Amino acid sequence: RHCPCREPKYFLSTPDKCEMNKFDNMMALLHREVRDFRQVIAIDRDFDLFTRVWCVAELVQAYASGIPQNACLRSKHDLDVHRGSADVYAKLATLTVADCSATCPEDKQLILAKIPDVYEFDAQLQAVIFGRRGLLGRQLVGFDILYTAARTAFRVRTAVAVAA
Repeated sequence: RHCPCREPKYFLSTPDKCEMNKFDNMMALLHREVRDFRQVIAIDRDFDLFTRVWCVAELVQAYASGIPQNACLRSKHDLDVHRGSADVYAKLATLTVADCSATCPEDKQLILAKIPDVYEFDAQLQAVIFGRRGLLGRQLVGFDILYTAARTAFRVRTAVAVAA
């Protein structure tokens, strides 16, 4: 689904005009040149933001670059385990960039090609979401923190085993 505005759209087939393939360079430039630059993440009710390959790549890029991040939830109740199921939590705890989607398959291929180690990237993604300075780390009171720690440890152990 593309933006319905009448502005011309440029995709990876025209890489010089395409804007999407330059997000990492643009983020680095803004971080370097704009005082107090930060990333504000508007998270949808179903947390589908975390299933989109471009969004995930931008989150990890900002995190790895030390760009401050602020998450905005529709409602604080979206993460309240006592008001609903833990499905959202399970969805987030088991994320992998390999399963993320993009409107254009070429976009996903481009992002995945930039990732030297998917396991390490996934571990960073978990840190982006659940870590001490993660987007949702302070908001997950009531969730199974032990499960999060175990899942993250599993991913790190897997990444180390693959690298060896």
